[in-house]
Amino acid sequence: MSNIENQNWNIVELHQAYTNKIVSPVEMIELFYERIDQQNKQLNAYITVCYEQAMMEAIRLEKQIMNGCQIGLLSGIPISVKDLIFTKNIKTTMGSGVFKDFVPSFDAEVIKTLKQHGVIIMGKTNMHELAYGTTSDDSYFGPCKNPYDLTKISGGSSGGSAVAVSSGLCVGALGTDTSGSIRIPASCCGVVGMKPTYGRINVDGIYPLSWSMDHVGPMTRNVTDNAIIYSVLVGDPTFSQVEKLDLKDVVLGLPTAYFFDDLEGDVRESITKAIQLMESLGVAIESVHTPEMKKVMEISSAIDRSEAYFINQEVALDEHNSLGNETRSRILKGADIRAYEFLYAQKVKEELSLSFNKIFETVPFIVTPTIPILPTNIGEAFVTIDQRKVEVRSELMKFTFLANYLGNPAITFPCGFSKTGLPVGIQIMGQKNDEAGLYKVAYMLEQELDL
Repeated sequence: MSNIENQNWNIVELHQAYTNKIVSPVEMIELFYERIDQQNKQLNAYITVCYEQAMMEAIRLEKQIMNGCQIGLLSGIPISVKDLIFTKNIKTTMGSGVFKDFVPSFDAEVIKTLKQHGVIIMGKTNMHELAYGTTSDDSYFGPCKNPYDLTKISGGSSGGSAVAVSSGLCVGALGTDTSGSIRIPASCCGVVGMKPTYGRINVDGIYPLSWSMDHVGPMTRNVTDNAIIYSVLVGDPTFSQVEKLDLKDVVLGLPTAYFFDDLEGDVRESITKAIQLMESLGVAIESVHTPEMKKVMEISSAIDRSEAYFINQEVALDEHNSLGNETRSRILKGADIRAYEFLYAQKVKEELSLSFNKIFETVPFIVTPTIPILPTNIGEAFVTIDQRKVEVRSELMKFTFLANYLGNPAITFPCGFSKTGLPVGIQIMGQKNDEAGLYKVAYMLEQELDL
């Protein structure tokens, strides 16, 4: 075990180690739980750990290997799951005291799929209460802490999943994304996060926030692992074959406004260096003119706010339960959305989709920062950027909400670090159902950035 204790295994390496009997599934799962025991009290990544169930699966898999059976690529891979994805006979709390003792009687479809491929569920990860926030510092179980700086937010709402992946407490994780809730924490914690095309991965058995904008997707330490998990979730093995592109064949669209306005200095520096590196390697960077975006996030919020109220009104109106004050207030504000605001948001969505479809006729991908600011202090509601006071919650989803609103796929991966050592993420958005293209471009850039 001494040679493997400090290794951050990827999926292919771990699969090969199992099949070549370099390490057993039981040894590996024990190792990951040792890490969890050592680090989780500080990080608060996991709400529930599934030691007994995980060890039973590891023992079963080990017997198969010893008997000469072939195993799948994901067999024995330790995965964590955001705690609003239903897991049979395992607590699923939604990060809320209201559901702290809720135990589903069935698995979500994504869990069924992963189990069919031999994944080992390590536990349920911490999250922003009811997924209604971007920081993960408002959970009934306490805030998730950024592994790069324990005083900083992990991002949200899938904060625990990002922290678990980043800290080596699992190989991969599932998160959900309504306005950026996979990509924001992935950026904050220096990992890869994919929000797929709307409807591409089944969300049945996942506690909703907004039916029109909810997505589920993988979070990993590298692009290849992300593509492998994604390929299993969609039932298409071709996605796991990530190949390096010829750099001169890649064209990226660079928005001329909004997405590069008002960036924190270290974010701008990292993104600029990444784009300059791409250009130096032969990637074609073309300026694209996007529609006026400043009011779109506010307009689009009529959809998720009204749907969140419809879903959670009974919980929010019960003044005697343990729902957090901030979450309750945010839900109840959804009752103020008028029908014409909801319909107007749908109309703007149609018009915006047409505009971006035209952009995607000229460039296959659009590159932006993932978030405009660095991870903030836990509990900090406002920050000042270039003498401009901004709300942390809304600022974090400024560049991510669009992919949810339109339903386009978007991936984030690390592109640099701040002067204080905090990760910076870069986002690439693609055409609907072109996750394969996103993975290829992200893989190529990941290899060249070599962080």
